[in-house]
Amino acid sequence: MAIVIEDLQMEQLAQQLATAEGVTVREVVRESLLSLAGIRGLTTKKPPLRERLAALAAEVDALPHASPVDTRSDNDILGYDEHGIW
Repeated sequence: MAIVIEDLQMEQLAQQLATAEGVTVREVVRESLLSLAGIRGLTTKKPPLRERLAALAAEVDALPHASPVDTRSDNDILGYDEHGIW
């Protein structure tokens, strides 16, 4: 079954989300519908744990790697000198 959406604003939004997420528009629409159905309590079947964990790992991997704000060493932060005295 095909779904035809004749709403330019929705089409543009779906395309923007797909580009931002690095997935297809089909995946964006599918994920959005599944999410809303879950919120509304329309679905009770969860994907297998392996798939849920893989999706979570992909989200975590996509996060930017932030460097620490404070670049001092642990000893400098704690106040120890070169002899290990506080």
